[in-house]
Amino acid sequence: MNSSLDERRDVVICGGGLAGLLLARQLSRELPDLSVTVIEKARRPLPDACHKVGESSVEVGSQYLERLGLETYLLDRHLVKYGLRFFPGHGELPLHERTEIGPCAEPIVRSYQLDRGRFEGDVMAMLESDGVELVEAGTVQAVEMAEGEGDHCVRYVTERGEHARQARWVVDATGRAALLRRRLKLSRGTRHPASSGWFRIRGDFDINTMVAPEHEGWHARVGNEHRWRSTNHFMGPGYWAWVIPLSTGHTSIGLVVHEETHDFAHVQSLAAVQAFLAEHEPHLAAALAPFEVADFACIRHYNNLAARTWSADRWAIVGVAGAFVDPLYSPGTDFIAFSNSFTTSLIRSDTEGHDIDDMTRALNGQYRAFVAATTEIFRTAAPVYGHVQAMSMKLYWDNFVYWSYMAQYFQQECWTWHADVRSRIDAEGQTFMELSGFMHKLLRAYAELAPSVPHQVMLALPNFPSVLVDAHIATGQRMEQAEALDYVVMRADEARQIAIEFVLRVIQTVDTETATRILERSDFTQWTLEIPEERIVTAGLDSLARRRRLSPIAKDVDRTLGRLRRHADAKVNRALLVSNAQSTS
Repeated sequence: MNSSLDERRDVVICGGGLAGLLLARQLSRELPDLSVTVIEKARRPLPDACHKVGESSVEVGSQYLERLGLETYLLDRHLVKYGLRFFPGHGELPLHERTEIGPCAEPIVRSYQLDRGRFEGDVMAMLESDGVELVEAGTVQAVEMAEGEGDHCVRYVTERGEHARQARWVVDATGRAALLRRRLKLSRGTRHPASSGWFRIRGDFDINTMVAPEHEGWHARVGNEHRWRSTNHFMGPGYWAWVIPLSTGHTSIGLVVHEETHDFAHVQSLAAVQAFLAEHEPHLAAALAPFEVADFACIRHYNNLAARTWSADRWAIVGVAGAFVDPLYSPGTDFIAFSNSFTTSLIRSDTEGHDIDDMTRALNGQYRAFVAATTEIFRTAAPVYGHVQAMSMKLYWDNFVYWSYMAQYFQQECWTWHADVRSRIDAEGQTFMELSGFMHKLLRAYAELAPSVPHQVMLALPNFPSVLVDAHIATGQRMEQAEALDYVVMRADEARQIAIEFVLRVIQTVDTETATRILERSDFTQWTLEIPEERIVTAGLDSLARRRRLSPIAKDVDRTLGRLRRHADAKVNRALLVSNAQSTS
C-alpha cells in the first residue's frame, strides 16, 4: 500500500517485527479512530521458520497475545507450550541419569511456541484487514523530531522512491537497529556479558529419543509424551542450550554462554556451537547430528537497555529497540507486552487531551525497574546453571516472584491505577526485588562452594497442589484493585518465608566451614530478613515432630524440592543462624 507524499498519520511505527506489528494491532483495537502506519524493511511472504529469536513465550506475553484477539489463531497455527523444562548440570551423563525439572501437567494458563515467520506474516494480513497502512520493503532514513505540538516527520525509501509521513507520534520498533535509541544516545549497559548462537534444524526433534526404551522409569514419568512441547534447557556452569519445537516442522536450537565463564568464540559460528555441545552436552550433540541445519546466527552481548523509552514529546521505543534482557525464561514477549501497553496508554491519554509528563516519568521508571530486576535474575547465575540443588531452588524462587508480582502487575494493569494506590503495590515490588537480591547471592555462593549432586529424579515444578500452582493460576485472574493489592501483599509475605526456608535448606546440607563461607559470601549479616529462632529450633526436630510444626510454605518447599538431606554438621550450622539473629537484634 502506498500513499501520497507527506500524508499525515496519528502514529508511525518504524519497524514491523513482533513488537511493531503487535503495537499496531493493539492500537487498531483499542483506539480504532487513529490512523496508523507501519514501515517494515521486509516484504511478504515471510518464510516459515524465519530466522528470528523470540519463538517461546510465557504467561505475560501469551496473555497479551490473547488480549489482542489472537487466541483462536494461536491454537490453530502454533503450538501450545508445555512449560519450561530444565536439565541442570552434569552434561556428561545420559539424559535419564540427570535431574529433570519441569511441569507434570498441562499449564493452566497457556503459553505458546511461535513460528515467527508464520506469525508475523499472518499478523500483517490481519493489520491490513483492520485498516492499518503497511509499508513493506521500506527503509526509514531519518526521523525529524518536532518541537512543541508540531508533527514529527519520518522519511523512508521504498523501491518506488522517497517518501515521508508526518506523525503526531513516532514509535521506534526497529529491533537491534534501535533507530531512536542510538540517535538520541540513550543506550545503556546492563553488566550482563552474555552471548548466543542459534540455528534451526529441519524436522521435529523429540528429546525422548535421547533415552532408550528400556529405561522405562524415565519414559513413565508424568508428562513424558509432552516433553517435546516444552522449551527444553540443557545446562552447565556458565552456559545453557535450548530446544524449541516450531509448528512448521523445524526445531530451534540455541546456545547461550556467560562470558565470565566461556568466550564468545564458542558461539560465533555453527561449527563452534556444535563443538561446544559435543564437549559439554555430548548426548544432545549426538542426537542432533543426523538433522540438516537450515541456518545460523549469533549475537554478542545481546543485553541492551535505553535510559528512557517514552517522552512527553510524543515518541516511544518498544521491543528490542528499548530493552532485551535474557532468553532463559522466554521473557521477550513479556517486555513487548509491557512496552506496547505503556505506549498505548500514553497515546490514549494524549489523544484525550491530557498532559502526559507525569505519566511518562512514571512509566519510564517502572519499565527500567522491571528490566533491571529481571537482568539481575541472570547476571550472576553462571555457576548456578550447573548446580542441581541451587538451580532447583532458583527455579522455585524465580517462578514464584514472576507469577506473584510482575505477572500480576500486567494482568491487573497496575500502571493505570491512581498514583497513590500504585505506589503501594510498587512498595511490595521493591520487597520482591530486595529479597531476590539476597537469593541470587545465596544461590551463587552455594553453587560455587558446595558440590552439585545429580539424582535420577524428576522435580515437578510447579507441583500439584502447591503454592506455585496457586500463584500460576492467579496470573490468569482479574481482580479489583483492593483485592489485587491484598493478594500481592500476601505473596510478598510468603516470599519472606520462602527465603527463610532456602537459607535453612542450604546451610543444613553442607559442613560448617562451607556454611560459614556461604553466609559470608552472600553477605547474610546485611540481609533485612529475620529468621525466627523458633523456626531454627523446629528445623532440628525429628521428621514427624518437625512436620507437625512446619508452616504451609515450609511444607510446600519440601514437597516440591524433595526431602532435605542433612549434613552431619546441620545442628552446628543452624546455630550460626541463631547467633546471627542475636547479633542483629
